[in-house]
Amino acid sequence: MDPVDLDQLLDRELKRLPRPRAPRTLLPRVIAATIDRAGDASAATGWSTWSRAWQLGSVTCVMAMLAGIWLLLPAAPSEITDATRTAAETATVIRVFWQVLFGPIAIYIAVLGVALTLACAAAWAAFEVALGGASHR
Repeated sequence: MDPVDLDQLLDRELKRLPRPRAPRTLLPRVIAATIDRAGDASAATGWSTWSRAWQLGSVTCVMAMLAGIWLLLPAAPSEITDATRTAAETATVIRVFWQVLFGPIAIYIAVLGVALTLACAAAWAAFEVALGGASHR
């Protein structure tokens, strides 16, 4: 028997079978399980449900971060202005490079990328048609 005929025969026979039905008790059990788990998930969230060790550790970390910020705050204004100036100069250099070097050719690179993508898709489709698609073995 030809594999294509066998596939068609199998398809016809499978379509004649009745569709399977879910048991009548499935929906109530799913709803009950969903309600039970929703109550558990909402009760298990929040800092107050953590163990005492984790609570103490988190409070210690927050206190250490606040102390570090408090100690570094007086030295911050001069460092912030230097960092701001450096960031502004870097942004200016990047903007100049974009406007002079990369901006004019960016559209050509994008069009080339789209064209190559479409060419690869067309080649793939041509190979699929030429090779006969998926094997029936």
